Amino acid sequence: MSTRAKLLTALFARFGVTLNPAEMNLEAGHEPREAIVHLLADREVAARFDAAHGRPPNDDDVDELLDIYTALAARSAG
Repeated sequence: MSTRAKLLTALFARFGVTLNPAEMNLEAGHEPREAIVHLLADREVAARFDAAHGRPPNDDDVDELLDIYTALAARSAG
């Protein structure tokens, strides 16, 4: 699993959303923001987010996830 995939998996896990390998493979070529948007637009991922948060994901969630992803990426870079 690539570093980006590991970061996205950890990021979504922090939000109570488990990502499976197939979902991660679909986002392999996307930039982080685009990957987050696509993942949250996926019906199954959105349903898991809704189950964890009691509401569907929105644009504010994309921004928050991207901010956390950026911080995690900076830490892992070193």
